Amino acid sequence: MKHVSYLVVILITTLNVLTVSAQQKAPDTSLSLNYNDSVNNKDSQIVTQYVQLSDYYLDVNPDSSVYWAEKILAYAQIKNNWLYQQYGLQALQRAGSSILKKHTSENKATLNRFSKLEQKITTLTIATIIFLLCCAFFFILYLRKIKSTRILEVDKTELAERLKNFQSDANEFQQKNLRLQNENQELQTNYINLVKLNEIKDKLIPMIAHDIRSPLATLQNTLALTRDNIINPEEFQQLGAALESDVFNLRGMLDNMLLWAREQMFEIKVNKVKLDLSETFKEIILMYRNSLVVKNITLHNYMPPSLMVTTDKEIVSAIFRNLFSNAVKFTERGKSIYINQIFFDGKAYISIKDEGKGIPDDVLQKLKNKQHVTTRDTANEKETGLGLLFSKEMVNKLNENFDITSYPEYGTSVTFSISMN
Repeated sequence: MKHVSYLVVILITTLNVLTVSAQQKAPDTSLSLNYNDSVNNKDSQIVTQYVQLSDYYLDVNPDSSVYWAEKILAYAQIKNNWLYQQYGLQALQRAGSSILKKHTSENKATLNRFSKLEQKITTLTIATIIFLLCCAFFFILYLRKIKSTRILEVDKTELAERLKNFQSDANEFQQKNLRLQNENQELQTNYINLVKLNEIKDKLIPMIAHDIRSPLATLQNTLALTRDNIINPEEFQQLGAALESDVFNLRGMLDNMLLWAREQMFEIKVNKVKLDLSETFKEIILMYRNSLVVKNITLHNYMPPSLMVTTDKEIVSAIFRNLFSNAVKFTERGKSIYINQIFFDGKAYISIKDEGKGIPDDVLQKLKNKQHVTTRDTANEKETGLGLLFSKEMVNKLNENFDITSYPEYGTSVTFSISMN
């Protein structure tokens, strides 16, 4: 034990001598702090403050002095300024010297304590009988061995207990984390559903307010005129034909809205069956005969008498009804509507072309991007473009192709495909 004390004292003394010699031999490379030569006075002031703070903490707290010296170096690197870097290095050197001085003082105190301890041990050794000292020494070793064994066993038990508690805490934390993740996922799902429902509400309410009020107002006025005997039976018959067309259009619009809302909120299941597409289209065209007559529109229907396809009848009827209704609305009086088809690669490509005023490029681009727009038909009625958007979504639902081509003042052509197999 005495030899260990001597070895510690010799090592600490050697380190102190080497440290003091290095400090004495180190050249003084400090730079003069001439901040007036800096290009940027604001940067110079900042560096000056950092240097002053580093110098202030030299004797108070050397670690803080090192911190401000590193701040100078970091600022010099940001500003890419060599002079600031030199100031930082100088401050860092001074802080290092201060820390070294502090440790040197602590080492001296340690040497003093070891020296006093050495004196006590020496006095005790001289005063103690050699035999008793040897016996006490072996006895102490024996006691230490027993104590170390007991401490080790206690440490192992305590460590095992801590490990068990840690594993329990980790499992509990993992369970809480899973619960939070599930709750967060549920909240996100609810939020998405709420946003979706809110969007549906925002889209449906304006359309219902516009598309339903106009036909109902016409029907109400006609009934009021009939009740008051203002119109005669012949006029009522003419108005009745127009009202029949309006009610049919209203019914088709409601069907579109309900089917579209159902598609937005729930997943529509596609039920493909074999059907005669020509007969299906004829039934829809007959419903618009009054509008065709009133506007003197010529319909050129080039569909073959029997065209068998495999598709969902409800969806394809809604698609054609929307497209044909738009063609009738936007075709000028005395113009024509063309229904054509071509066959390619097992599919029938159906085209509905009108001779209306066409769709402007910006509006057409919005429709292709699934954005709602407001346009006016030949009767100067507002149209939201829902029919085209809905038709495109339904065609995509059938995994078919959909395309819109329009030329202002020349009309619009909409083409979609239907599988024949």
